[in-house]
Order: sequence, then structure tokens, then C-alpha cells
Amino acid sequence: MTGPFTTTHFSKNASAIGDGKRRAISIPKYCDASVASYEYGLRLDKDCIPLVSDQISKARALYNKIVACIRDIVGEMQAYVIAQGGSAAAGLEARIDDCNGRFTAAKARNDEPAMREIALERRGLWTQFAQLLGALRKDHQDVLKTRFYARIGRNAGTDTYRLRAEAVADGLGWATANAVLDIALLAYTRSSANGRAPRFSVGSEKTQDALTLQFTTAGGVLAADILGGRHREIALVPTNGVGHRKYGEFRFRLGPAAAQSNATGTCQYHRPLPEGTRIALARLVRKRIGHDTRWTVQLTVRRHPAPPVVYGSRNPLVTVHFGWATDTSGRRVAGLAVGADPGSARLVQLPTTVEEQLQRASAIQAMRDAARDEIVAKLKALPQATVPAAAHADFTALVKLAAQHVSQRRIGALCAKWGSDLADLPDWLRQWRHDDRLRWQASAHIARRARMRRRDFYRVLAAELANTFEVVAIEPLDLATAAKKIDENTGERIEFGAKGRAGRTVAAVSELESAIRWACAKRGTVVLDVAAPTASTCAICGGVLPDKVDRADRNAMQATICPQCGANVDRKRNAAAVAWQIVSSDRDAWVERYHFEAAAAKVHRDVSTALRKANMAAARNARRTALQEIADASSVDQIVDSDGTWKDGK
Repeated sequence: MTGPFTTTHFSKNASAIGDGKRRAISIPKYCDASVASYEYGLRLDKDCIPLVSDQISKARALYNKIVACIRDIVGEMQAYVIAQGGSAAAGLEARIDDCNGRFTAAKARNDEPAMREIALERRGLWTQFAQLLGALRKDHQDVLKTRFYARIGRNAGTDTYRLRAEAVADGLGWATANAVLDIALLAYTRSSANGRAPRFSVGSEKTQDALTLQFTTAGGVLAADILGGRHREIALVPTNGVGHRKYGEFRFRLGPAAAQSNATGTCQYHRPLPEGTRIALARLVRKRIGHDTRWTVQLTVRRHPAPPVVYGSRNPLVTVHFGWATDTSGRRVAGLAVGADPGSARLVQLPTTVEEQLQRASAIQAMRDAARDEIVAKLKALPQATVPAAAHADFTALVKLAAQHVSQRRIGALCAKWGSDLADLPDWLRQWRHDDRLRWQASAHIARRARMRRRDFYRVLAAELANTFEVVAIEPLDLATAAKKIDENTGERIEFGAKGRAGRTVAAVSELESAIRWACAKRGTVVLDVAAPTASTCAICGGVLPDKVDRADRNAMQATICPQCGANVDRKRNAAAVAWQIVSSDRDAWVERYHFEAAAAKVHRDVSTALRKANMAAARNARRTALQEIADASSVDQIVDSDGTWKDGK
């Protein structure tokens, strides 16, 4: 962050940290902790599961229709803009497509010099093409807005909203349709920022689906009405009290109210809802874990904001430096500093059982992949005449692919089309199907247990920091870079190797960062972001540390020796201590700034919400008035009811 709050900081020995450049401390985006989510496990009645599955299928179909519509509109807009650019734009597009093809081929054969050369050429073409398209869009912005952009959005006149209305007319719940439309538009916004089109939803790849109920009552529905079973759309009645093994009755409306269709079952009411709270949103969630299915209900609860922190009642400051390096003792996920001395900093290690379970799940998945490779080789050697006619198309498409490009699910789909009776399958294929099912089940459940244990560990640590300290300073990580194998802009390999990328997924430090931010928001603890080269700065003398150390000892690789003062310090402890030195000198000023910006953000949010609701109400009234005028002019009384509401209830 630049501006009046950016200052030069010094270490405890009064030497300039690093090269003495200005360091950036920033205030993260305001987090509204007055809204929380409560989740309860369900066991649905068997007779209502097909109804729920039908609603989920309709929601998936709506999402893919909206994405297809958006892709068509954006494609038409791109074609229009390129057409306005004439041969120059078309030529640049063709050259970029050629570079993309050559880059993909070079990447497949692992030709790094060719990738660097092609990436350099393509980057220059991208720059020219972007400049040309930017100028064309600016010249034709009015046409683009009216002909293309106006067709995407939540307004009733857009193509995307028309698809939403058609899905509601087909029996999808209106709140679920709204949620699907919002998700599709969010995917469009994020993918456009990266220069890509939004992806379609593939049912076989999804592990979670949700149906939504939205309550239009101002402020939401009282939790007491839902717990008492008095609400007509949802009920969660704890007939047996509250506790780990306490169950109650559950009801959730499916589709439109006129259908009078409900999902029913029992709910495990293990955690009481806060008294006097209101429920703004409810979701019926289906989670797939291997071949198993889990059902939960999520309630979005509005609660009272956290009371302000009484300063002096907690420790003043802790800084957190994230990472995922491992040594013989385990995987280190963070360094915590409460002072300028790196020797007093604390290391946070992921429980070894978590990584052991994740490795076990990966080993089982590797066994699945090896068995898949063998089965694909046998399928390719199988004469097509021995394959039933119903499976010919799938078999022909499958044998053309490399084994690593064939998923186990695809082979399972081929088995399903092979014949209605599994006895029709060859013995080796039937045995593979049986073994793969068991391995998939084991891998999915083991990985889930490990992730849940890791989540609980991070949440406990986050609550400890939020309750113990007045200020928590975090160094955010750029995990997107660590996830890449090849830099598409330069064609070069990213510095993180296979082990580094694998360690990133094991540690999941973004989950720890999110847990800390959320815990601090709930408890009114100040959160600051630190962006500085803490890992390459000595906390003792402020000298520049070497980036890499060539050592065979894995434990020694976690430490670094300062070439200026000779201090041998742990990297994470050192980085956390440097961050503490940066923040501590101006802590009070940043705390004041944080509360000022938090209050301003809350006011801005409340004003924006009130304005949006007022605009929506005005638009509804104008539309209702227009329809009433049409009805009066044409003597058609079927459009609106006598009280002025629409016949379809929307």
C-alpha cells in the first residue's frame, strides 16, 4: 500500500531492513462476520430422494444452458469486433492460434527451448491483438453494449434471465434458479478476467450440489419459526433436544409452492442456533464421497456483530508467515512471531497423521491409475466384433485415447452400456470394475477424513490467535503461481517442482489463512496484510539472505545463514520476526486506520444494499404498473390479479 501510511521500518538493531526500501502494509477487504453458516447432517427418506435428484438435474441443466448462452454471445461479440478490424485483426488471430498449437505440441514433447521461443513470439502477438481489440471496442462500445452485453445479466430483459424463467416454469425452485444464475454470471466474470470462457458443469466431476430456499421477509425468518415447524417452506424440529446424538424432524420445500413437494427426513441437531437470530437462506446440500452420498442442510444466520476488543486485555501483536516446506519432523505450515527475536518465534506443523492419510489416499489412487492403464491396454487389444453394438461408439472413442487420458468413470460407463447384466462382461473387466469401486471408495473416504482433521486443526489454531491477540498480521501467499507447471507467458518452468506443488495441496495453507481471517472477523480482532521480502531479510541485522541453500540435510535446508552477521536462523521464524518488526512500530496507527476503514466499508455496504433494494422495488412497481395498463387497455384480466400481483407469483 502506498501513501501516507507507508513508512520505512527498522530492525531491533536500528539497521535498515533489507535495502531500506519502503515496505507495504495494507488493510484487507472488510469481512462481514454478522452472517454465519450452520450445517446439520441429514438422513432423507428414500421416497423423496428421486424428487431431490430431479431438482438437482434441472439446476445443472440450467447452469449449462446459461453458460452456453454466454459463450455464444461472447463469441458473436468477438467475431463482430474482429470483423470491424478487417484483415489485420483476422491475421493476428490466425497467428496466435498457430502459436497456441505449436506451444501445445512443444509442451507435450517437453521441448523447453521451443516453448520459450514460441511464448516470446506469442506474447508480442497478444500485445498487438489486445491493443487493436481495445481500440475497436472503444470505437464500437455503444453497439457492443446494446447488442451483446445487454443480453447477459440478471435483468428480466436479458437472455440469461429468460433461461432462468424457463427453468422455473419447468418446475425448478425460483431461489435455486436465482442461485444458479448468480453462479454462472460469477463464473463468466472470473473467466473473462483471465481471458477464458466459463466452463460447462460436468456431473461426473461434481462432488457437491445444492438446492436453495431464499426468504423474502425483511431480515429473514426467525429461527424459532423454523425450529418450531411453523414455517411452510422449511422445518428443523429438534424433538429430542440438542447434542451429538440428538435427532429431529426435517422438511424442505422442493420446486414451486404449487407443486407441494417436500424433502423429508431426520436431522442431527448437534449445535443450537443462537437465540433471536434470523435465517436469510437455506440450502439442501448433496455431497458425494466415492460411491456414498451425504446430505446436509446449511442455514445462513444473521447474528449480532462481535463486540469491540478492549485493548490491553490481549497480547498486542502476532505475525504469521505461511509455507509448506517439510523436514524429518513433519510439514511446517507457518511461523508465528510475537517479538522481534526470531529465536522466540513458534513453528506450526501439520499433524503427521493428516499427511500420512493423504499419502495413503494418493497411493490407492496410484493403484487405480496403474490398473486403469492395464485395462485400457486390454481393451485396445480387444476385437470390436466382441463388443456389444450398444457400446460400439463408446468403445471406439475410448481406444483412440492414451491410457492417461481415460478416466475410470469412462470405463465404468462403457461397462454399463456393455450389457444390463454384469455377467455379460469379460471376467477381467468385471473384476477390474469390482476392484476399482473398492479402491475409489477407500481413497475418497481416507482423503476426506484427512481433510476434515486438517480443517479442525486450522480452525483451532485460528481461534487461538484471534482470542489471544489484538492484531494479527498475515503475509498472503501467491498460490496461483505455485500451482502452475509452465509459465504460459514465458514458456519456462515455474521454480516449484513436483514435490513443491504436491506439498501445496497437502498443506492447504489458503485454508489456514481463511480460517484466521474468519476467526478474527468473528471476534473483532484486527487483521493486517504484510507484503515485504521477509524471507530474504535477516531479522538480526537486516542483511539480504541467500534465496537457496545447497544442503543434503533436509532439516538444515529449513535454516539459512546470514552472510553479513553469520546468524543461523530458521526461515519461517526469521520471516515472521521480520514481519513483526515491520508492523510493530506503527501498530497503533494501523489499528486506528483499520477501524476507520471497517466502519466506512460497513456504511458503504449498508447504503449500497438499501439503494439496490429501492431500485429493485421501483423496477417491480414500474413493471406491475405497465402490465396493469396493458391489461386495462386490452381488457385482459388474466395478466394480474385484482390485488396487483402477477398470476405466476413472481
